[in-house]
Amino acid sequence: MLEAIGLTPHEAEVYEALVRFGPSTLQNLIGLGVLGGESGGAGALPRPQWIREVADGLAAKGLLTMPPEPGGELIASPPHLAGEALLLTHHQELLAARAWLARLAEEYRGSVRPGDLPVEFTPSAAVAQQVDQLQRGARAEVLMFDAPPYLSHRPAGVPGRPAHHTEIERLEAGVRYRTVHDRAALARATALSDVLACVRAGRQARVTSRVPLKMLVVDRELAMLPAVGFDPALDGSGCVLVHRSPLLDGIIELFERVWAEALPLRSSFAVDADAGAGEATAGAGHGTGSDELGDADVRLLTLLLSGLTDEVIARQLDVGRRTVLRRVRGLMDRAGVSTRMQLGWYASRHDWLRVERSPGTPGNLSRMRES
Repeated sequence: MLEAIGLTPHEAEVYEALVRFGPSTLQNLIGLGVLGGESGGAGALPRPQWIREVADGLAAKGLLTMPPEPGGELIASPPHLAGEALLLTHHQELLAARAWLARLAEEYRGSVRPGDLPVEFTPSAAVAQQVDQLQRGARAEVLMFDAPPYLSHRPAGVPGRPAHHTEIERLEAGVRYRTVHDRAALARATALSDVLACVRAGRQARVTSRVPLKMLVVDRELAMLPAVGFDPALDGSGCVLVHRSPLLDGIIELFERVWAEALPLRSSFAVDADAGAGEATAGAGHGTGSDELGDADVRLLTLLLSGLTDEVIARQLDVGRRTVLRRVRGLMDRAGVSTRMQLGWYASRHDWLRVERSPGTPGNLSRMRES
């Protein structure tokens, strides 16, 4: 632990021994077994001389008072005084290093872009690592548009680590995530379970028929988006980073507009993605039944109104296609409508998806299409 303030493991061991047992001579420290598992320092010094060199290092850091005469006692400085001073020194050094890195960052941006354009290019090979770094550096909020194609490689890390591991870590640290998923992103075999794993961890997720681009925005200060469009053949074209500018403001406004219109994946959607998947919808109500849907029907309706095909919905809910058709028919009977477009209108009018709207946010079911 003390290595964080610049102590070597050997210095930490000697200092802890002096604090714990009080002033001691070199021979007493040897008798206490300090550094007893070691054979000697560089050059295989005798243990007394080696401990003396470790003590010299502690004295230079202000953590130890050396005896005026050989054979005297080594005295540890009070941790709450010497330790605080050492922490302050390292804090100042970290601030200086941060300022130095900020200056280098300005020089880097100036060297890779002409004029004062608020963008810089990221080569394809560095994209995965930068996506990870951007999320780890987020302090308050991350906004995302999620759509294929996806990177074929991931940043270096723990082998086999899930792609959303970093997001879950940041959610646990208090960072807010809002993600709008393109319906094509939910068509993959394991897509829904992956999304719901993040929803369970705290992600606010919505789905729409199509997002305008892939995008990541961190703390409303920096955005990353592909250098080209959705063409999988151009996956190796890299990304651009957009810094604070009217362009970034426009990107954030675009996100907010798409977010307001998208269908929410509620937290209860993630409680048990398979619960009730095989249950039939309650009998026909001709629009006069309860306005509250069960979670199983909310899951079905959300996927349906996002534009997914019946086959994809059946795969995501782990039921047969005929079960999907039967349950959709049950919802239509309950609403007293004859088409899926009318079902979408009825669901919006009666708030079947129980949308949580932010103040001033328009409704999110204003555009319904028949699947």
